[in-house]
Amino acid sequence: TVLTNAVCFRMPEDVRRTLPPLAIGGLVYSESAASRFVILNGQVFHEGSRPAEGVQLEQIRRKSAVLSHRGYRVELSY
Repeated sequence: TVLTNAVCFRMPEDVRRTLPPLAIGGLVYSESAASRFVILNGQVFHEGSRPAEGVQLEQIRRKSAVLSHRGYRVELSY
């Protein structure tokens, strides 16, 4: 799976299997939330975006992105 750098917060295996493949290709962090973005699967996304069906980008941190999927959080490191 592409989620090799992921931390799944208490995500059950059956939910984890429904998570679409996500590859983090780059990330820009700024003190201004409006200026932050992450590249997932070759596309640029900002906080609040939906990079895949059922997945929301909650937060962009200095070296990771936090996404939610079916009520669980996933942190992708970069």
